[in-house]
Amino acid sequence: MLNKPLAVHFRAVQERWGECLNNPDTNQFIEFALALNSATEQCKERKLPGLSRLCEGLQNEVMNLSDNPANFPLTHSVVSALSRQVETILSSVETSRKVDVQERRTLSTLVDVERFDTTRPRTIWLVADARHPWVEGLAKQLDFFGFAVRRFDWEDPMPPTASPLVILFIPQHEYGNAETERIQRIRAHYQASQLFCLAVPELLDPMVCLLRAGADLTIPAVQETTTVLAQVLDLIEAQDQEPYRVLVVEDSPTATAMIKRTLEQHGIANYAISNPEHLLDAVWRYQPDLVLMDMHMPHCTGVEATRVLRQLPACRSLPVVYLSSETDIGMQMAALRLGGDQFIAKPFNPVLMTTIVKSKIERYREMQRSGVHDSLTGLLNHTASKTRLQNALLAFGKEAGSLCVVMIDIDHFKSINDVHGHPVGDQVIRNLAWLLKGRLRATDIIGRYGGEEFMVVLRGIGMSEGFDMIERIREDFAALPHVYSQGALHASFSAGIASYPLYATDSELIAAADNALLEAKRAGRNRLERAAL
Repeated sequence: MLNKPLAVHFRAVQERWGECLNNPDTNQFIEFALALNSATEQCKERKLPGLSRLCEGLQNEVMNLSDNPANFPLTHSVVSALSRQVETILSSVETSRKVDVQERRTLSTLVDVERFDTTRPRTIWLVADARHPWVEGLAKQLDFFGFAVRRFDWEDPMPPTASPLVILFIPQHEYGNAETERIQRIRAHYQASQLFCLAVPELLDPMVCLLRAGADLTIPAVQETTTVLAQVLDLIEAQDQEPYRVLVVEDSPTATAMIKRTLEQHGIANYAISNPEHLLDAVWRYQPDLVLMDMHMPHCTGVEATRVLRQLPACRSLPVVYLSSETDIGMQMAALRLGGDQFIAKPFNPVLMTTIVKSKIERYREMQRSGVHDSLTGLLNHTASKTRLQNALLAFGKEAGSLCVVMIDIDHFKSINDVHGHPVGDQVIRNLAWLLKGRLRATDIIGRYGGEEFMVVLRGIGMSEGFDMIERIREDFAALPHVYSQGALHASFSAGIASYPLYATDSELIAAADNALLEAKRAGRNRLERAAL
């Protein structure tokens, strides 16, 4: 079922289009383009590539029309063509609302429902020959994580049901003209689905050809199936990030009002100051993801204000985008060399401005995220895990609290690497990371402590409950098939658990859990041991 915020955005698209039909002038079409831009961004955030693609294409067409006043009034044929595109978008939205509940398997018994979006369809279609060596293992692995997998031969007709979450393609030999045309037809009928092409040659031409046909992701043959589950789980993982925050430094009340209105239409939080003398204080208090800086202001220029920001270590990577009517290219280049990231000309195009702002913030947040997250698993890294544990203990203060620390190590991991290769070993590590993310609560701390070792902090529970929770995960991990080109393998882990307040500090908890882990390995592995009292 389509969630309410997205439905609101498409209702706005429908209303703005109605206003364009009643009063087809440039301003109305710009408002319509803004509504389309907002809907496009929402579709991208919710991993709806088909709807995003349709909205983006129509948005670009409307902006091209709006840029030239000579296009108005629009001809009847142009209006009819636009109307057909709007109808296609709205009908695709309605299709997304009517997901067949019999085909949707929730993960309520497998995952923390706070972490995953259980309103998304859980059906995956697999277009491949039944005898292909990847099919059985891949289907088992996806089924283990709660997805309903349906397989089709390349010649089979597709059912006239709601779009599945993902359609996977595995060719018997290679992607020829027949396979490419098949993908193109499927894309036309299932706009809301992600199309993943597996076993693609790592060459530019075939990858471009598949992307043109409508594929969203091409997975090179050398990667086999190791990235499929990561991509699928990413589609349903809840994206509960904080709203983007923009600090506006602009001395014109009129310009400030227009900027704030544009940002707010796209769900971007903002705070404005008119005097650059207050810049540093506003940055510390508001903690923005980006600064929109007027070039010419009282007291100092935008370039001078940016140079001051760049002297501060915490602000050296903070994006700064200039707003200016400055047309001197030499001045613009000098301003960028002195710390700015991009120019937006006044009067600004609202769609272009929000696109630039969002893209800059996304890169800035990704850069910040990479400093505390492990690149292979997406979990917290060693340092961040320990810091989060320290903060959790400090949060107790003088109040009574409880938590458990668990140290986990994959059994015989060196042998997995030696026999099957490091890519398969990496996949086993990722599978355990996904299982931990899925089974544990959003409030728990999960980190890759190093190599094949993980640290888990279970908040607000004691030893008995924590032991039972990790024990179930241990049993399930031992049953999880790890798919690779030759079939599937199974692995296990050993773990040790210690609880607070029996062990009072972070170092004591980690040491106690680590000693229990060593005891589990000495006792035969594939087991969980409590820390000694």
